[in-house]
Amino acid sequence: MKVLLESLTVKRGGRVIIRDLSATFTGPGLYQVMGPNGVGKTTLLLTILGLIKPVSGRVVVEAPFRNKVVFSYMPQSFTIPHDTPMTVYEFVEGALLLENPWPRSLKTRVKGLRVEKALESVNIPRFLWKTRISKLSTGMLQRALLARAVAVEAPIVLLDEPFSNIDPEGKAEVAKLLGDMSSERLVIVTSHDPTLLLKYTRKILLLGYGEHFYGDVDEVLKYEVLSKLYKECAVELEKHVHVVDWH
Repeated sequence: MKVLLESLTVKRGGRVIIRDLSATFTGPGLYQVMGPNGVGKTTLLLTILGLIKPVSGRVVVEAPFRNKVVFSYMPQSFTIPHDTPMTVYEFVEGALLLENPWPRSLKTRVKGLRVEKALESVNIPRFLWKTRISKLSTGMLQRALLARAVAVEAPIVLLDEPFSNIDPEGKAEVAKLLGDMSSERLVIVTSHDPTLLLKYTRKILLLGYGEHFYGDVDEVLKYEVLSKLYKECAVELEKHVHVVDWH
């Protein structure tokens, strides 16, 4: 499985967000996409999905033909209408319907087990499974979105800020889940803080205002590289203790 970006240039809102980007993501493995707000992290994922058409260049996707669904996608945010009658279980279950031809049905016990396994993997308590999705806290909704991405057993997983709104202890659990997942799938994650996923990360793509840097962790996470995009917000310290608690 592979996602190949060839000289990719993408506009959004009338301006160039990504300029002449080339990179290759090969799975199984985990890749992080970093950068300040508004530099094109989400835009890149949507372009890979085919939802945004590039100005120039192309995205080439190679995945096993036996899979009915190539991508599993978790958006950065998701709004649920207050009157939505769907339960948490049904919310995750519904993602599996996309694997079936029309008219779609979901009656097999095997798929039911996949839903349960996904909910358990993100630590949503069983007593919440029959709760309306609109009643969840922002943290639990984030977990439900991740459960949908887990349940859809696509070979390529795109996750946009999966740690948002999750408590520190939960972030460690999610990091392990993504690390385990990357042993079998190609996982591409956007993040502001790469720390929790570093031991699973093969390469990092750093985006910023038309520029980009792509390489191994040690090549990208250096002051001389980060300061080009983060400016004064990049600080070099000889020794420090870091707590991952980004909201």
